[in-house]
Amino acid sequence: MKLGFLTACLPNLPLEKIIEWASQSKFEMLEVACWPIKNTRDYSGSNLDVVNLNNEKADEIKSSLKKNNIEISSLAYYDNNLHPDLVVRKSYHDHLKKVIDAANLLGVKYVGTFVGRNYNKTVKENFDEFEIVFKEVLAYAKEKEVSIIIENCPMP
Repeated sequence: MKLGFLTACLPNLPLEKIIEWASQSKFEMLEVACWPIKNTRDYSGSNLDVVNLNNEKADEIKSSLKKNNIEISSLAYYDNNLHPDLVVRKSYHDHLKKVIDAANLLGVKYVGTFVGRNYNKTVKENFDEFEIVFKEVLAYAKEKEVSIIIENCPMP
């Protein structure tokens, strides 16, 4: 087992500095926060700009990880994938795909997200919606050789 943490707790630090600090502090893994760079959502953060990530930047990050003996356990983007507003939902799904793309570029096997909930629907209706929504997400992730992990958030 390796000890790590979610980088969202350090929202004002660049990823390279977090990698260095984590190594000096004897951590071995990071779950890297990947919310949109500009957002107003509570409890979110971003230490990786997945929208603008390219091969060159990914190689720099991988080099920093290797130099500091740190691994990325997963990329993190926990937004409401069943949001009742379909325009908002699409923006979340579009960003989730960018996170999946980033995982692929970085050689990270997992992207963490959660299902979410449409408050206008019953639990059964949400499960039905989950099946529809996540078929597309999972197919996209599989194409990029990334697995999706689900946070068990109750969305109270």
